[in-house]
Amino acid sequence: MIQTLAGPTTKTYFDYLRGRYGLPTNQLTDSLHLKNNRLYCQDLDLLKLSKEFGSPLEIGFTPLVSRQVHNMQGYFASAFRRKGYRSKFTYAYASKAAQYEDLIRTALAAGAHYETSSPMDLQMARLHWKAGNLPSDRMILTNGFKTAAYVQNIMQMRREGFKNIIPIIESAGEVAPFANSPFDFEVGLRLQVDRSILPYGDFSRVTSRFGVPRADIPAVAAKIAATPNLKLVMFHAMIDTQCVDRENWVQALLLSFRVYCELKPLYPSLRAFNFGGGMPVPYSLDFDFDYQAFADELTGGIMELCAEYGIEHPEIIGEFGRYTAAAYGFDFYKVVVAKPSHNPDVAWYVIDGSLMSSLPDTWALKQQFIVLPLNGYDKPFKKAWISGLTCDSDDVYRSGEPDETVMLPDVDYFEDGEELVIGVFMTGAYQDMLSGIGGVHHCLLPEPGELVIEAAPNGRGYTYTRSVPSQSLDTIASLLGYHKYLPYLTSHGESADGGEKAVAVDGEMITLAGAPMPLKRANRPRNLFRIVSSPGRNRKQRALAAGS
Repeated sequence: MIQTLAGPTTKTYFDYLRGRYGLPTNQLTDSLHLKNNRLYCQDLDLLKLSKEFGSPLEIGFTPLVSRQVHNMQGYFASAFRRKGYRSKFTYAYASKAAQYEDLIRTALAAGAHYETSSPMDLQMARLHWKAGNLPSDRMILTNGFKTAAYVQNIMQMRREGFKNIIPIIESAGEVAPFANSPFDFEVGLRLQVDRSILPYGDFSRVTSRFGVPRADIPAVAAKIAATPNLKLVMFHAMIDTQCVDRENWVQALLLSFRVYCELKPLYPSLRAFNFGGGMPVPYSLDFDFDYQAFADELTGGIMELCAEYGIEHPEIIGEFGRYTAAAYGFDFYKVVVAKPSHNPDVAWYVIDGSLMSSLPDTWALKQQFIVLPLNGYDKPFKKAWISGLTCDSDDVYRSGEPDETVMLPDVDYFEDGEELVIGVFMTGAYQDMLSGIGGVHHCLLPEPGELVIEAAPNGRGYTYTRSVPSQSLDTIASLLGYHKYLPYLTSHGESADGGEKAVAVDGEMITLAGAPMPLKRANRPRNLFRIVSSPGRNRKQRALAAGS
């Protein structure tokens, strides 16, 4: 029995969590735990951070990146050791999940290789290589559609001396640009596949836009093999994203690996099976996925097929984007308004930020995250609808419950001056890149140009004004935390050239305004706080970046 402002009660918010999720201890997830009714991430007092740096607050915690890389390496090492697997496992970071310099540098330091998906994405890998973060013996796996700019950047890295870059062929038409280059390339071949091949391996049902259709694989493989400067070394088969059904995921991968087995006797240079991404992450406290079992089952299944076909064990490669980055990010918001709703059992909790702007998957995909208070675990609880501060009806959090509510401490029981602070966890993958960071977007694809058409002052014809986004490599690099790498750009004459120009289009004059774009964070007034491990030391080093 505890005494509250409204009298005695027997239920606290922590009692609710223990009953709902069967928690035996104060450990809520592998990194979040309670101490003195406050939430901690490892040894960080999160409420203290929110008070020190204000809210809304976005945190990037790089030690969790290292943990993810090492854990997955450990799962496969254990599986290989117990089963007698005679090859190696390679962890690649799929950088489209989050492009922050500190995150990628940490993943590389933990032993990750690099996976890219666009021309500018590859330029970030190039900067890490020039800065010494990406050793030359690591692989850069270049997935995605090979536009002219993408091919040009791949050639640039080869010209500068990085040899271990592997283009993954998405279609037959992507062979020619590399075949006609002056460089020798080891290449991968991506199979067009998704979960629709289950249960019988019927590839005719596949709808994915990525990869070479199963029926065309032999012809494209032969085309690669017939090209003197190309060597087929890798087979790529990604099934889907967030594959929580382990049994079906492994089955689909093994059906795809059978295609590798058929190719291997014809092309002895094949040595690696890349299962792509899809590794799920916990977006709720009751998440249940056995990573060790996945590594065991995939390893064992590959060994059985290798024995059936009489081939050696391949290198197993995984591309981990969401799995690497999700835990790295979390966001804090203060409840600034609590008001009753039409439902007497539910209150509106309005936070000091925007959910739809900061976490776009909450409204675009109805994605759930782990939502926990930083304080108030000893208080009674109630249902709440969480709302952003904007005047948009979509700026709400969809919990996935039948009534879309979230159970949280009841602010009516907070003492004067005490405020409820809410944490949203597992936000490090995709959210910033989808919402845009000063014009930096998902996969680092460029901001569209903006053309304004107005009636001419004399009433005859139109005037055109075109805003050309300032998205040079140095601009994007600065926004993502690569400002200390800018000397590598200026030394090669790659700095952006601003200013204005005028060009003629169909007889009309168009002004090209090259002024830098304002940061598009009007609805995201957050501080940005990144916590990185100091090299060679156990203590934490903190870095505070400018908010808007």
